[in-house]
Amino acid sequence: MPGLTVRVILEDIKKVETEALVVGFFQDIRPLKGVAGQLDWLLCGALSGLLRKNKLHGSLGDVALLTSRGKVPAQKIFLVGLGPKTDFSASSLRTAVKTAATSVLGAGVTNAVVEYFQTPGDSFEKSLPAFREGLIDGAGGRTLAVSMLAPDRESYEQLSRFVKDAG
Repeated sequence: MPGLTVRVILEDIKKVETEALVVGFFQDIRPLKGVAGQLDWLLCGALSGLLRKNKLHGSLGDVALLTSRGKVPAQKIFLVGLGPKTDFSASSLRTAVKTAATSVLGAGVTNAVVEYFQTPGDSFEKSLPAFREGLIDGAGGRTLAVSMLAPDRESYEQLSRFVKDAG
């Protein structure tokens, strides 16, 4: 039966077994930070190399598909541009997550771990609806199971409560 399922996880990316791992990165933040920075390290600078060669910019809507080279258990890695950090809002969050969902489904993926892209200065209560709306828009009624990757224990607990309450 088609549909969207969402759950929250707190796990090291080196242990996340999934069809696809989706991480975001800002256009104006170098070196890469967060999960993108961890992946870049694990992939021996491959992500930084794409940026240096101008193959990827981090603009809102940019997306790149990479292989994990056996460094993480995910079969595919999607890098999603978040645009400039200062411009990142609930609207751009929705766009980035829609891009992520559309891209993974377009690649035949039905089960993905998606880094939770938090809008700066916003609470989870304010940004989570935009995240969820982006997933719904991108899935377009197709089947997609998403595990949101929380950045830390506190975020995991808060996100889990909001996801549970949202049904």
